[in-house]
Amino acid sequence: MVWKLLVRTHLGKYGLLLGLLFICLTANARKIYTEIPTLIHLAETEQDDTFGFNLVQSLPSFLYDQINKGKIKLWDSPKKQLNISAEALKNIEASNQVSFAKQRHIFFNELWTSNLSKTEFVIMGISFLTESKNGKISLGYIDLSEALLSLSQNYVPCNVNGPAKITYLEALYSRRYQFNLLQFGKQDFSQDPVQSFRIKKDAFYSKKKVEGVYQVKQDKLITYVIEPNDIDSSDAGTLCIQQIESYLNDNKEILFNLGGNQYFDYQNRLLDIRITRMEVTEIWTQGTDKSIQSSVQSIRLFANNKPLQTIAFADISKWQLLMNFKTLEDILQEKTFQYHLYKINQDLIPYNESDIYIKALKNYYWTKVSYYVKYSRE
Repeated sequence: MVWKLLVRTHLGKYGLLLGLLFICLTANARKIYTEIPTLIHLAETEQDDTFGFNLVQSLPSFLYDQINKGKIKLWDSPKKQLNISAEALKNIEASNQVSFAKQRHIFFNELWTSNLSKTEFVIMGISFLTESKNGKISLGYIDLSEALLSLSQNYVPCNVNGPAKITYLEALYSRRYQFNLLQFGKQDFSQDPVQSFRIKKDAFYSKKKVEGVYQVKQDKLITYVIEPNDIDSSDAGTLCIQQIESYLNDNKEILFNLGGNQYFDYQNRLLDIRITRMEVTEIWTQGTDKSIQSSVQSIRLFANNKPLQTIAFADISKWQLLMNFKTLEDILQEKTFQYHLYKINQDLIPYNESDIYIKALKNYYWTKVSYYVKYSRE
């Protein structure tokens, strides 16, 4: 009888272990899958300002322009049975009183692959569904493989929190957007919406490595203004302006080639101009220690308050200007002169808030520049 009791005890333990093993394997099986078709949803109002861009705002209008130019095909659905022409799309818009370019929701058709250590995703296409007076209507589907050229050659408008430049394709793969998982294989989560969050969290917000994500650069496209300093004539920025002014007065043909012929008489070569403003555009890059490196891209000069053509810095460097034994590039990088920010990426900077933005760039997180400015106002 004793040996039977021991056997039963051991069998009970093994049964418990097997049960636990089965549960673990079943749970892990849900986390391991290959190329599962998924549908995710992006809402305009859910995109955080710190992302630096809002794809729901910019992507539909960009794609609409590309469709009208014949550079991207619009299909009826992911099955691609019917091509919707630009003219047909306009008719759909007109009859339903909707706008393709101005949508509040977009949907990505993707394939997800995941195991216990990593997740991969491939964006197959973009679906468009909107509300009309007649209810929900489909505005078509774009196959991403057919739009790669356009998406990789054009840039997303970025606010002060975003990078200097990011293509639409890079932005799509940056995952810098809030999304909801609507469909995972045959699951639509209508009966169990919590499961959607679990799958999404496990795939993208757990300890798993997400492969294929584009790493957004820590840089900004900065335009700042230098004007003659009437108080301090030794200001380095003023010296730059004076040197450029002298160079253009001595080389009138360059002045006229920069658009000066629109404002000044070519025959009156004795007429001297004054440089009243310089707009310098640079790319600023933030280091891991929050140090800032700058690279001058272009300069726009104002002669007698008249805007000249923008000059690539490589061209203006050929003028070989020297100020106190320093090149123009040296002085612009040192920034020991008086200046104010005019623009960060696509955002214009109010004159009276320039100093706050400069402090934010020097001292705060570059994805939260707008937050620093907001709380500094209060």
